[in-house]
Amino acid sequence: MKTIILLLISAVISYLIGSLNSSIIMSRVLKKDDIRNSGSGNAGATNMVRTYGKAYGILAFVLDFAKVLLAFFIVYMIFSRVDADIFTKYEYFFKVVTGFFCFIGHIYPCFFGFKGGKGVTVCAAMICLLDWRMFVLGFILFFAIVFITKYISFSSILFAVVYPICTFILFDKEYSFLHHYIRAKNSFGENETTLRLIALAISIVFSVIVLVKHRENIKRLIKGEENKIGSHKKEKAE
Repeated sequence: MKTIILLLISAVISYLIGSLNSSIIMSRVLKKDDIRNSGSGNAGATNMVRTYGKAYGILAFVLDFAKVLLAFFIVYMIFSRVDADIFTKYEYFFKVVTGFFCFIGHIYPCFFGFKGGKGVTVCAAMICLLDWRMFVLGFILFFAIVFITKYISFSSILFAVVYPICTFILFDKEYSFLHHYIRAKNSFGENETTLRLIALAISIVFSVIVLVKHRENIKRLIKGEENKIGSHKKEKAE
């Protein structure tokens, strides 16, 4: 029961931090505008680049990435002192909860009318928090696809599809050779099987939400109407 309470508190903290959407805050403070009224209408790094320039987009990416790490740092500082044994035993799951609710906060920010970004940057930050090797693989895949296809949206969609597959492979006993090769930290504690399945379920929810947020991009990709990097047309992507 105590573990559940600590995880719920972690979820609330993470959601509130995730709701601090950097693109919206930057556009309001620095430009006296709302990024959601410009370009694709998405509160994300790509729309910041499109609307205000690369420097703003890079800063938005860095801040949205960093807020996931900040959320976990706060959770760690609080709960590793409240009950170090519980936190150590379920450290991986605390990371999953932190990342997931930052993700939800980023997409549905309570401070900005529940209308935020598409969450790809935050999802990437969560993966980095869970296992930096998995993040590096995802990073390489993402930019390789962008380089080949010139579609940011397609890379984001593929990233969303691959993520739960990688989660399954890394933590399923049947694939122990890859599990040991990557050496992903698996601190699920006593209820390892149950919590591993929950972590997999959360990764699937991540992917479903990202795919739903990119549904218009998917339609345009199917029709061959999606704009590539460098196009003068407006492109809806993260």
